[in-house]
Amino acid sequence: MQEGSRSTSRLLSWQQVSAWPVIILSFAYIGVYIAPIYWYPLRPGLVTTLRVAEYVIWAVFIIDYAVQLSLAVNKRQFLRKEWLTLLFVVFPFFRPVRAVRGVLFIRQASTKKKAFVRSLPAILGVMAVLLVVIAGAAVLNAERFAPHATITTPSDALWWAVTAITTSGGGNLAPVTNEGRLVAAFLLVFGLGLLTSMTGYVASWVLIQFSVARDEQATGEPRTAKED
Repeated sequence: MQEGSRSTSRLLSWQQVSAWPVIILSFAYIGVYIAPIYWYPLRPGLVTTLRVAEYVIWAVFIIDYAVQLSLAVNKRQFLRKEWLTLLFVVFPFFRPVRAVRGVLFIRQASTKKKAFVRSLPAILGVMAVLLVVIAGAAVLNAERFAPHATITTPSDALWWAVTAITTSGGGNLAPVTNEGRLVAAFLLVFGLGLLTSMTGYVASWVLIQFSVARDEQATGEPRTAKED
């Protein structure tokens, strides 16, 4: 029992120590991932440098996950709990998406609960921008040289990603490869989740304003929500 407690403590200590470096590397990974795609063609030497950096960061992700798994007392429970992190490590497209998760961590670590809730629109907006950039790069990488492809330039890819995440439709722009369609499916699902979250937040905000106005009418005094 005591050994299990020490192992859990070591795992928590490792997660606290590695959290910020991994988040920083996640944002760096976005840069080394999208640069050769959006600014194609780059000099061969620069492409090689970016590829090396990409694999080095990926190796750090693997080491971090392996260390956490080795420190976990109940490894099966750890795998169930951290399945999303494993997804980020294993599949290339999801590795830059790890930075999106980092946005939530940064905000949660730097603010109190009520302030965090009030900042949700900004958080969702940053997450949406990151996903548009990442998904645009992923679909362009898959589609650029495909026969009969319509998404062949960075502007096409970014416009398609914006229309996909807002579920408004991209007109004549649509992926024709299997990889591109998988990216599209992921982005459409996130787009629906984003719209649902924003709608719920706006509805909650409207209800709070009605409640404040009703209380002001009842007491005759202006009232504002107290901050934590």
